[in-house]
Amino acid sequence: MVATGDYIMPRVNGVAFLDKPILYYWLQALAINLFGLNEWALRFFPALSGIVGCLMSYICGRKLFNRRTGILAALILGTTPLYFICAHYANLDLEVAAWISCTLLSFITAVRNPDRPRTSWLFATYIFAALAFLTKGMIGFAFPIMIVGSWMVLTWRWDLLKKTHLGAGFMLAFVIVLPWYTLAQHENPEFLHYFFVTQQVTRFLSAAEFNSHAPFWFYAPIVLLGFFPWTIFAVQSFYHSCKRVYKNIRLHHDELFLMLWFAIIFLFFSFPRSKTVGYILPVFPPLAMLTANYLVAKFSEVKPYYVRIIATIFASLSTVIAITLLALPRYGWFDIAAGATPYLTTIAVIFIAGAVISLLFIRRSFAALLSICCASVMTALLVLVLSASYLNTNTAKPLIEQVQALAKPEDEIVNYFKYYYDTPLYLQKRISVVADWHSPEVANKDNWRRELWNGMAFQKTDGWLFDEKTFWKKWHGKNRMFVFLNMNYFNQFESHTKKYFLLGRYNDIVLVSNRPV
Repeated sequence: MVATGDYIMPRVNGVAFLDKPILYYWLQALAINLFGLNEWALRFFPALSGIVGCLMSYICGRKLFNRRTGILAALILGTTPLYFICAHYANLDLEVAAWISCTLLSFITAVRNPDRPRTSWLFATYIFAALAFLTKGMIGFAFPIMIVGSWMVLTWRWDLLKKTHLGAGFMLAFVIVLPWYTLAQHENPEFLHYFFVTQQVTRFLSAAEFNSHAPFWFYAPIVLLGFFPWTIFAVQSFYHSCKRVYKNIRLHHDELFLMLWFAIIFLFFSFPRSKTVGYILPVFPPLAMLTANYLVAKFSEVKPYYVRIIATIFASLSTVIAITLLALPRYGWFDIAAGATPYLTTIAVIFIAGAVISLLFIRRSFAALLSICCASVMTALLVLVLSASYLNTNTAKPLIEQVQALAKPEDEIVNYFKYYYDTPLYLQKRISVVADWHSPEVANKDNWRRELWNGMAFQKTDGWLFDEKTFWKKWHGKNRMFVFLNMNYFNQFESHTKKYFLLGRYNDIVLVSNRPV
C-alpha cells in the first residue's frame, strides 16, 4: 500500500488479497509511514493491541470486581506466554482478539447497573465490534452476538434489548464498516461473494485443509500450556465460578458472562477440522479475569498446606518444561538454530530456579508463591524475546540486503518454488514467483501458493507468476536474474542447469544468479 498508494485493496506481491478485511493493513501502512520500513514498525500495532487488552482487563476488572482484581487480571494476561508471544508477532490474530475483548468487556461494564446502562460504554461496544469486523470479518459481530445473546437468555435480561441503543449502535458500526466494503466491491465486483461466502462461511464449514488439520481437543493443551503458570489456578477458578453461578445466578452475572465468553469461543474454534494456534487468543482475557477474581477472593483464606500443594505443582511443571527445553536442541525434535540453544538453556535454568525456590523457601506465603510464578515466567519471556533473531529461520533478509547492493532496475528478482514474504517487502517492489500454478493440489493447501493463486482470478498475473518452463526461458535470456532458492528444491534446480553463480546462503536459503556479479 505504501509503495503503490492504493489503500483500498490489500495485495500480496502485487496480487489482490481478498481473504481478510482492511484494518490490519491500514495500521501496518500507518506504522511504516510513521516509523519507516523496519521490523519495529511492523510489530508496533500488534504490541500496542496486546497492551490495550491488558489495560482494558484492568479497567473493566476494577469496575466489575475490585481494583486488586483488575491489576492482577492485567498482570496475568500480560504474562500469559501465548498472548505475550503473539503481541510480538506481525499477525492480525492478536489484534482481532484485542478488539473482540474490548467489545465484550465494554458491554458487560456498560450493563453493570441493570437500571441505568452506561451509554458511553455501550457505544464503545459498537465501535470495538466494528473494528473487529474490519480486522477479521464476521466473527467481529458473531462472537459478541452469540455471547451476549446466550448471557441474556440465561439471566433473563431481555429488558436490555430496549436499553442498549441497538438501532443507533448498529448504525454507528455500519458507518465505520460499510465504506471500505463498498469501495472494495466497486473495485472487484466478485469481492463480497468471495469474502463472505467463500472465505467466511465455506472456510469454517469446509472439511478441506484450509489450515493445519487438527483433532477436536487441539486447543485444550494449547490453552493449558499457553496460560502457564496461571493454568495451575485456572481450573480451580473456573470450577469456583461455576459453583457460585449455580448457587445464585443473579448475584454472579459477571462471572457467568466471562464463562460463556470462554466456552463459546473455545467450542466455536474446536469444531472445524482446520485450526491454527492464534485463533484461540480471545479466550485468554476472560480466563485471566476469572483467575484473578478467584485468587483475590481466596487470598486471605489460603491455608499453608494448600500453598505447599500449589508450590509442588508449579515446581513439577516447571521442571518438565525445563527438561523439554534442554532436550529440544539435543534430540532435534524441531529445527532450531544453534544460536538459540544458550537462550533455551537460560530459560530452562530460570524455571528450575523458580521450582527450587518455590519448594525450599515458600512455606506459608501465598503472595510469595504468586510472585515467584510471575517472576519466573516474566524473566523467561524476556529472554525469549532476546532469542527471536535465532528462532526466526524463515527470513531471507540477509540475502535481500545483498541483492539490494547488487541489483539494477532491469534485473529480475525471483522466488523459485518457495515464496519468501519479506522479499518484496524489503526490496519495495514486486518480484517473480515460480510454481506449478495449474496443479490441482493448489486449492487444497492453505499456503502462500494458494494465496497468490486465489488472486489470479481478479487480474492478469502471468507477467510475474509463471511456471518452470517460462522460468528457464527467462534464465537463458539476456537479462540478469537473482533467484532465491530453498535447499529442498536445489536438486530440482540443478537438474536443469549446472551453470549458475552462487552468491550467498542463509540457513536453508541460497541466492544464485544466471550472470556473474
